[in-house]
Amino acid sequence: MKIQGCVAIVTGGVQGIGEKICRALLEKGCKVAVLDLNHAKGFQFQERLERQYGSGKVIFIRCDVTSKSQMKDSFEKTKEMFGQINIVCNNAGITSKNEEVDEEWDKEVDVNLKGVIHGTFLGVYHMSVSRGGTGGIIINVASMAGIFPLGQSMAVYCATKFGVVGFSQSLGGLHKTEGVRVNCICPSYTETDLFWSSYDEKRAKELPELHQTLSKYGLIRPEVIATGVIQLIEKDSTNAAVMMVTKKRGIEIMRPRGSRISKL
Repeated sequence: MKIQGCVAIVTGGVQGIGEKICRALLEKGCKVAVLDLNHAKGFQFQERLERQYGSGKVIFIRCDVTSKSQMKDSFEKTKEMFGQINIVCNNAGITSKNEEVDEEWDKEVDVNLKGVIHGTFLGVYHMSVSRGGTGGIIINVASMAGIFPLGQSMAVYCATKFGVVGFSQSLGGLHKTEGVRVNCICPSYTETDLFWSSYDEKRAKELPELHQTLSKYGLIRPEVIATGVIQLIEKDSTNAAVMMVTKKRGIEIMRPRGSRISKL
């Protein structure tokens, strides 16, 4: 897909991985709707992007991905503003420091899994050729924790990311029926505020698997993940694919059913 002239929606787009994805899309000539809960940072981010890329290229929409009505309204507002939707990146995600608390693990499921599922179905609804759309692509941001399990204290987080991977791979048939490709990307540990807010020395001792994996793979920069997202969009043959991003091995594609790994 040629990105120039397209319209993208990025959830959790104000900082971290989401911010870099938004910037990468704008660099390619895409218009971007940035969805995020952080109202103050969101409008500041929009202003910075407009100064750099020009007015009319970006809109910030305050949106809680756990709210079906807010998500629905955000997609409709994007289409009203820009006339179309071609790319959806379901990036919003959270971690919990104590998954034994019902409210915390429940929210992880709502944001990391249910938010992605709802965002995907909204993307299909707006882009599908059977409803007069021109097709498009959906990229769901999972994690290497969706491929390799972590310890007990991150079991729910892993469950949500495993769910995103399986959900995304299961929708390969949409390309043929609706003209919509669905892929997911699984980054290793990434230098973001989200990571540092959930990782400390105490938790490293409680999660030896996490510490060992971090020592083995290292931290990657969010810009690398944005590069992977651009590759998934531009390479039309990627569908129901899982992209893995690690510091040691870079960007790789795990083919459907997990049978083969290759460089993109």
